[in-house]
This record gives sequence, C-alpha cells and structure tokens, in this order.
Amino acid sequence: MRSLTRNLVVLGLIIVTFTFYVRPPVKGDNIRASQPIVYINPPNVTDPTLIPSQNLTIELTVSNVTDLKGFDFQLSWNSSILNYTSHGVKVPVESYPEGILHDPVMELMNQINATAGTCWIAFATIGGPSFNGSGTVLSVTFTIIAFGECLIEITNSDLAGPDGEIMHDVSHGYFSNIFYDVAIISVSPSVTAALIGDIVEITVVALNNGTIRNETFVVSVYYNSSLIDSETIEALPTKANETIAFFWNTSGQLPGTYHMSANASVVSDETVVNNNVLEDGEVTLEIVPFRDIAVVSLIPLKTLVFKGFCFKLNATAENLGNFPEIFNITLYENGTPINQTQLSCDNGAATTITFSWLTHNAIEYESYLLNVTVNISNENVTGNNSLALDNVEIVHPGDLDGDMDVDIFDVVTLASSYGSEVGDPEYDPNSDVDCNDRIDIFDVVMIVPFYGYEKTS
Repeated sequence: MRSLTRNLVVLGLIIVTFTFYVRPPVKGDNIRASQPIVYINPPNVTDPTLIPSQNLTIELTVSNVTDLKGFDFQLSWNSSILNYTSHGVKVPVESYPEGILHDPVMELMNQINATAGTCWIAFATIGGPSFNGSGTVLSVTFTIIAFGECLIEITNSDLAGPDGEIMHDVSHGYFSNIFYDVAIISVSPSVTAALIGDIVEITVVALNNGTIRNETFVVSVYYNSSLIDSETIEALPTKANETIAFFWNTSGQLPGTYHMSANASVVSDETVVNNNVLEDGEVTLEIVPFRDIAVVSLIPLKTLVFKGFCFKLNATAENLGNFPEIFNITLYENGTPINQTQLSCDNGAATTITFSWLTHNAIEYESYLLNVTVNISNENVTGNNSLALDNVEIVHPGDLDGDMDVDIFDVVTLASSYGSEVGDPEYDPNSDVDCNDRIDIFDVVMIVPFYGYEKTS
C-alpha cells in the first residue's frame, strides 16, 4: 500500500512538471488577436467615504484566456492601510461557476501574509480539460484601517497551458480614500443688534476635514461683500478645528441688517470647495436704541364659553425693537388681572402664549371683555402694548347654539363633529368641551347632564 501511494505521488509530480514546463518564449508566440488579461476588479477604488473600519472586496480576474491549465499569482498591498480579512479561491468551475480551471485540480500554493500584505496562490488542472474564457480567480476582503492610497499590485502573474506560458497583459488595482478639504463650519456674531460705532466680535470656526495632511490656509471674514479682516491658520491637523475671533468696527456704517460670512482659501488638490464659504448670522445696526413690545393678535379657541369649563386664548406678542427683551404679559377679565407670565423674545421675532381662563365665577349669558397687555421699562412706543377681545359670551354648559337652552339641536351640533380633531374640516372647537383637541365620547358625556336646560329669566 505504501508503494502504491508513493507511485501515485511520483506520477502526480511528473504530470505537474509536464504541465508547468515553460519553453523559452518566441517572439509572437501565444499572442492572439485578443490578448488575455489578468486584472484587479474593480481596477480603481477612489472613494473618500470609505473610512476606517469599513470593508473593501476586490477580485483577481482572468479574461479571454484559451487552453489554461494552471496559474501562479502573487499580490501585494499596503498592510498599514488595508488589513486582510478573508479570501476565497474560485477553483474549479465545477464548484465555482464564476471561477476558472476544471477538475481535477491540485493546490500548489494558497498563502496569505497579512502583516506583509501579500497573497500567493497557485493551482493546476491535473489530467482534466483546459479552461477557456473568462473567470474570477480570487476574491479578497480587506478591512480599511487608515486613510491613504496604495496599489493592489499583481507582483507575479503566470498563466500556463499545454504548450507552456500563455502570454497576457496585467492590470493592477488602486485604492485611495484620501481627500483634501478645508471648511468653515461656524460664523457667529456676538450680537444680533448693535449701535453704529460699536465693536462687534465675529467668531469663526475653521476645520481641516482632510484625511492625511496638515493644512495652512487663510480665513477671511466679511460683512455683506466687504472684507473685515483675514488671518492665516498654520498647519492645522486633520479633523481638527481652530477658532478665530475677528472684530468689526461698525463706525461709519449705515443703519440696516448686515450678513456675516467667512471664507477659507482653497488648498492644493482640494476638490470639494462648496464648504469653503459659509454665510451665517446677521447684525442689525441702529443709530439709537429702540424698544417696542406689541400685542399683535388675540385668537380665542372657542366662540362660546361654557361656564365652569375650559376656555383658551392664544396671544401673540412681537418684539418690534432692536434688542432682545424679557417682559411680562398679562390677561385681564373686565379689567381684573387673572393670569400673568414672563416671556423672552428676540428682536424682530414673535412669540405666542396660550392663556387659560377659569370661568367658574362668571355669570351666564353675559359678555366679557378680555384684554392682554405687555410692558417693559423705557419703552419707546407704548400705544401697541394692549389688545382687547370684546363680547366673549358665557353660556350654560351644553348650549352650543347660544339660544339659552340645551336641546336636541345642541346635541345634533355636537354629533355633526363627533370623531373629528383639530385640523379636520368638521372640527368644531365649541364642541370640544374638555379642550383636548378632539371631539369624543367624553365631550358627549360632559354635556348630557345638562340636556333639557332652559333659561327661565
């Protein structure tokens, strides 16, 4: 048995030796009209979004080969950028239809050195038919561990046929996730309003968003299109940012709103430049301080108020001055303050508050005057500090049509909007007894006890 085994091994070695016999090449020998090619697929991976910890898979492919009996390939890559994860040899086609070579095959070499960044594979068909056509020899998956660029190089490429070497072309692969990019990520004026002649501080944050190179570039800051100042940032490391304070002397400017912007000069090889400029923030310049808080609208959420039930009122105040303000806003019932709170509002902005009015002590079928007032000290304009809502009627609970009784018509009115909620066309806020923004069984139950009521005097 040992003798038989030894004889089979010797026979196999004789066949391998014959298969890989390579005679001296003759000019033009084995070069066909359509030259075979061994190449990396995809040939060029240039993608800055491929960041460390992501995976990349490439394939070694043979195209347009005839009478292929065996191959010997060696690959190399930069292991400080691409870390080997796994690989698969696509041999034979009986097991891998997308692969190459026919059964039976012999594995001569299948070796990975992840530290050195090398791969060596060699396989041969032993006694089987030749392979013709195109197919994938090998797939290799890497984990990206750094930003950089490198060749995925075919350092050795041998194709063997029955007559020796099969002449072919070789095309290497390339990987790069490098990019160069500087950006302005923030422009922040210290105030939104100032007096002409004030010094306004403008804080600019610049970022080196590139992957491998420290960057030196110029940051300039502008009001509208006029330059305020420029500063040079020296050797900013990758993924680092730097904050610069600029100071704008507003003397000599006209009253108005000015737009702040900053620009980072383009660095070499930079392709993404739309983030080099950022406009962010406005400063309104005034000749003299101007303070004015106004009540601009009162919107009742109901037109009828059930005594003892909820009533809400939206009041909107607007800051018409040129400074942010903190102020009191008060709801009055027939001249008596019943609800007060404190609000803040930037200049040029508006804020809305919802007041609730508790009507337990109100008198049914009388009209009330609701008034909302705001006030601040040293206000320039006070004539718009108050707004009134007249003829707010208090009715008996359930009297949805205000005719001094609770009858079938009131029930029908509620039923017509039953199941609706705020925003629906059929939603009737007067039927929303509990003010929960929808009309449901709870609203019905709340008014049923009042069915049959009729005002007698």
